[in-house]
Amino acid sequence: MASDAKKIGDLLILLGGLIGLIQGILLVAGMPFVILPDLGYFGLGNLIVGILAILFSLIALVNSGSLKISALEFSNKWLIVLIMGILMYLFGGRIGGVLVILGSILLLL
Repeated sequence: MASDAKKIGDLLILLGGLIGLIQGILLVAGMPFVILPDLGYFGLGNLIVGILAILFSLIALVNSGSLKISALEFSNKWLIVLIMGILMYLFGGRIGGVLVILGSILLLL
């Protein structure tokens, strides 16, 4: 059961990270893709929010093991992925952030 939850969690984090990357790129390009309600960008422009969404998505992907960038790798991976999911949700990657949050919770189980 735990192995299945971990596999599903890894898949959700992978999908959420990829969707977050795409949403971040679209924000930088000035074409935001919104599925969930917008919380606002705290006075930041689309360029900065898009770059933050891309950065948080990359950190989530690296700490889930899907991508290998040693400068972005941390210990206590599920907690870092959960925090990145929350930050992704706040800064542009709405549905990707939700998927990453759900995946990190499944990694904890």
